[in-house]
Amino acid sequence: MAIVFQSHGGAEKERAVPGPSVRAGRPATGDVAVDEEADFGYFVPPLDAPENYLPNTAETLGELDGLGEMMIDVVATPTSEDPTEDSTLPPVFTYWGQFLDHELTARTDREGAISSMVNAHPPVASSTVESQFRNARSPRFDLDSVYGGSAVGEGIDADVVKVISGLRHPTLTNKMRVGSAVDPGPLPDNLDEHRDLPRYGQVQSSVREAALRLAQAAMTPEAFQKFSDTLPQRAIIGDNRNDENLVVAQFHLSFLRFHNKAVDYLASHDTGWIADFSSAQALTRLHYQWLIVEEYLKGVCDPVVVDRVVKDRASHFFKFRAEFDARRQNTRLGNALPLEFSTAAYRFGHSMVRTFYDYNKNFGRPGTGILPRATLRLLFEFTGGGGRLDDDKKLPKNWIIDWTRFTGADPHDASDGEPARLARRIDTELAPPLHTLFKEGEDQADQQLKELFKNLARRNLRRGYNLRLPTGQALHKHLNQTGAVQSSPIQDVSALFATKRDLKNFLAGTASRFHERTPLWFYILAEAEAAGGNRLGEVGSCLVASTFVGVLLADPDSALSRGFTPNQSPLKMPDNSPIDSIVKWMRFAAVMQ
Repeated sequence: MAIVFQSHGGAEKERAVPGPSVRAGRPATGDVAVDEEADFGYFVPPLDAPENYLPNTAETLGELDGLGEMMIDVVATPTSEDPTEDSTLPPVFTYWGQFLDHELTARTDREGAISSMVNAHPPVASSTVESQFRNARSPRFDLDSVYGGSAVGEGIDADVVKVISGLRHPTLTNKMRVGSAVDPGPLPDNLDEHRDLPRYGQVQSSVREAALRLAQAAMTPEAFQKFSDTLPQRAIIGDNRNDENLVVAQFHLSFLRFHNKAVDYLASHDTGWIADFSSAQALTRLHYQWLIVEEYLKGVCDPVVVDRVVKDRASHFFKFRAEFDARRQNTRLGNALPLEFSTAAYRFGHSMVRTFYDYNKNFGRPGTGILPRATLRLLFEFTGGGGRLDDDKKLPKNWIIDWTRFTGADPHDASDGEPARLARRIDTELAPPLHTLFKEGEDQADQQLKELFKNLARRNLRRGYNLRLPTGQALHKHLNQTGAVQSSPIQDVSALFATKRDLKNFLAGTASRFHERTPLWFYILAEAEAAGGNRLGEVGSCLVASTFVGVLLADPDSALSRGFTPNQSPLKMPDNSPIDSIVKWMRFAAVMQ
């Protein structure tokens, strides 16, 4: 197990490669959750078959950068979005997906000895990647980002346990700690103001002191000084990436509130359940895991593929793990996740991010509040590390989210010229802010490196090349040959872009022949775009669903392993109906009217 203080990107502190046993590590940059390190491996077994990979040349890297520059929505303007880019999915799916990613993986975006987007050429040898590139998250949907994980293991000392204890309410110890928003208002609804993440400014001094000791032991003096200066507004949550933008932060808060409402419900209803921490935790996890399959996966993936994977008990995922274990008997930690999933397929959510959101009545419709819409940049700024909380150290009441606008409970299209209450389509075009990420690359003196760190598409494409991912066609062929998918590989991806002449010509004209040896992340997005962009295509659906379902089935206590359904839960809505949708989840947690 390891408690990992980490950031979403940037440089990774060099450390020794672990042996096959699980080990505890010291914090690096701000998380709380105790975690087990785990493996990454290739779903497509590594082969000496050049045709399965992008050409190993510096020219390929340059062409990947060119492709990344073309993956930006050119119709959108600084003040408007292209309504043809709207999908049919509510915006919650974008940030629900981000929360789930943080549950399963970490360290896939950081510069280190094994993976680098700056020094992406030549690619790292597959054997080196599988033996040394480690996941810094326990690959389970166990909500360690919420509860902090199990504080047991070599290297887990009193300071680690003390910080984890700060996640709990100091007197109502069956409940989780939450924060309270402060003026200015108004609130977006008639609910209470206790809808901010808990922050270090509200915890006991002993918890803050323990966090500072852990951080000081892991950071440079300069980094520690910044950490110390901003500690009061920093969220005390298992994974600090869940406070990098306001929507995922408010999504995380819904788990804290759901847990606490579960305690209240069990105390006030004769269900036979004890109204304590363990009962609320177990029920929160079960409802969450059921929703992952029945609403999230069946929303972003082809539901036919999801049902097929569930019926087949994710056999292709477990075959991948068995083959990986056989290849890496002397270096494996266990619980491997596919690299093709974590560094390509599951990055489809980047294409769903909007530039503007109809956030609440203060920053959205009817336009008579503070601003007519919320920009993506503002959603990043009103967080613990975004700079806008520096004065009061807490979230303003007027920035509490209106979940009815994000979950589909109160839909609205873009016919009035304002943002639709929808996610962007899953396709090969990213919103303009993802071309110049405002929080990334600021510490880079070199302008070219700064531009690279700010361009999300270039980063994703370079990372896939550096980690020697197979091409989209190679993965598709492998899945078809093993019976995981029924469709055949797209032999010429450029043919999908008849209405995007520049992109079509670019793909077909590359020396790397991207039209027939397509970068995997782009291939997954192109497949989805060809099917309309409202969900992933068969290959993307298969890889995402197989990984999620496999992870759930590997946990004997998960909702899927137990055959749990919301009808079996003692928790009910006021009308006695089951909590069987994300809308009901939010309403039970009292974060949405």
